[in-house]
Amino acid sequence: MKTKPVSHKTENTYRFLTFAERLGNVNIDIIHRIDRTASYEEEVETYFFEGLLKWRELNLTEHFGKFYKEVIDKCQSFNQLVYHQNEIVQSLKTHLQVKNSFAYQPLLDLVVQLARDLQTDFYPHFPEFFLTITSILETQDTELLEWAFTSLSYLYKYLWRLMVKDMSNIYSMYSTLLAHKKLHIRNFAAESFTFLMRKV
Repeated sequence: MKTKPVSHKTENTYRFLTFAERLGNVNIDIIHRIDRTASYEEEVETYFFEGLLKWRELNLTEHFGKFYKEVIDKCQSFNQLVYHQNEIVQSLKTHLQVKNSFAYQPLLDLVVQLARDLQTDFYPHFPEFFLTITSILETQDTELLEWAFTSLSYLYKYLWRLMVKDMSNIYSMYSTLLAHKKLHIRNFAAESFTFLMRKV
């Protein structure tokens, strides 16, 4: 007689989920999510600055604190953000490349907020961010995988009008993930790429 698989949570006991089970719980379907960033108040100059303040309260790590100090005086208005965009981009890339960082989640979110603010001005930086973000995918940390692919998916959401005019380059970059040796990365890549393909 076959026994039922043990649930990850029973009445009085817990067990650790396997990597495969945790992967199964990851959701990067941004298309049907409520756009949380739409709730910003009208007087907020930039999504990036608002996000920076939010994450300063939520992430008190030394890793994020260093990034915060580098950019806080360069993004308090839209004009400031545009003027200092190259410095902010460089700071984001540098801190995303820190091994075992405790600031990956806020940094990945702030890449998206910067893209949302700058739009066309951000697009030339997209290939660099794509390489930076995908370089951290070789991990068994399912939360980090979800943050990375969610970040890429939101970048597609905000930049798709520019991307559909540049599909050969975009596909060339993304094909490395679609052909990745790890099945879960191929699956996540296909799922996050679906939105853009629908637009094409």
